Amino acid sequence: MKSKLLFIVLAGGLALMAAPHANAGNPPGFCGHNYAMLMTGDEGNTMPATGVAANGNPGALTAIVGIGVIQFSSGCSKVSGELIYNDGDLQFVTGVGVFAGPAQCYSGEVIFQQGLPCFDGANHFSGGSITTAGQPPGLALLQFTANFNAFNIGDPNGPTQTGSMPFAFSIQETTGDSTLVGVSVPSPTAPVLTLTMQEQASGPVPTTFGKAPYVGNSAIICTGYGANLTDLIYGAAVGSVDILSNGTASGILSFNTNDNLQVAGSTAPPSNNTNCAFTETPDPFDGPATFADGTSNLWSTISSPNPDPTCTNSAQAQGGFETSQVAWGTTDQNSYATVTGLHVSPFGFVPPGEMSTCTHLSNGPNQNSQGNQNNQ
Repeated sequence: MKSKLLFIVLAGGLALMAAPHANAGNPPGFCGHNYAMLMTGDEGNTMPATGVAANGNPGALTAIVGIGVIQFSSGCSKVSGELIYNDGDLQFVTGVGVFAGPAQCYSGEVIFQQGLPCFDGANHFSGGSITTAGQPPGLALLQFTANFNAFNIGDPNGPTQTGSMPFAFSIQETTGDSTLVGVSVPSPTAPVLTLTMQEQASGPVPTTFGKAPYVGNSAIICTGYGANLTDLIYGAAVGSVDILSNGTASGILSFNTNDNLQVAGSTAPPSNNTNCAFTETPDPFDGPATFADGTSNLWSTISSPNPDPTCTNSAQAQGGFETSQVAWGTTDQNSYATVTGLHVSPFGFVPPGEMSTCTHLSNGPNQNSQGNQNNQ
């Protein structure tokens, strides 16, 4: 896998060096604006989906997800941003598996002692360019290299702490450029990716948890993909989260039957098709967790005991998950999120094992938070 990545990096680097940086005519309308990014795709596994190798590793397509932020300077002369990218998570020995991010969080709490990828609010892109010459109207070629300080976290063969990966997308403008869509440029060595970009509000994002945009009620929808012994496992959840102006947050999630935790010592099938309550806080371990580029790192804990006794996820003490998010929308109160890790005390934190993304859509400020905002 590492030789494959090296080839991709070298090939992408040559392409970036050869690509012209000048735009033909007027620059695209998205220049001078910032966007949250959602990447999704699939990576072919080297083993058939219906078979299991002698070492017991799964065989199936391996999902890819990426969450990040991208910033275009006026005229698109500069492209900056940061990205968390999960291609196969821990399936390194099957020929795929990259779990990378700009920074590391929870370093002292992860059983691998390497931390989990997270955002840090800084620029981690290089070699970025926008090219419109030779492109049909409304289309542009976007290229950049994402640089990672947390790379291949959890690799049983030994993690690599730094790395980089080039990306190239054909992106299509939409009316008003509030949403951009794209697809990766065809390559014999890189997977097929789709890209959705949602515009952020102008200016830096306030960085206090409990004030806009980190306040109010949001609906949540999540999807996750992972491989079992014969086929893909699909996980999904729907729910909501309410962040109050005092910085406390709680919510509910309803998981489907493929995303449950078995009660220890029980043979009864777990069922989390009802609401599981959780609390949410900014990353409590590694300092600042919300940043002016709209990124954040959050820590969610399933309530135990849970108000709903059918929520078997709460059977594990302090069980929950870590997410990293990017805000977007006219008020930055929507967001994309990716699950970066799971935790079960006293075992600590582990990479998620499933490629998951969530979309948070603002349902408006709650009465408590709105009243306090009006008094600020």
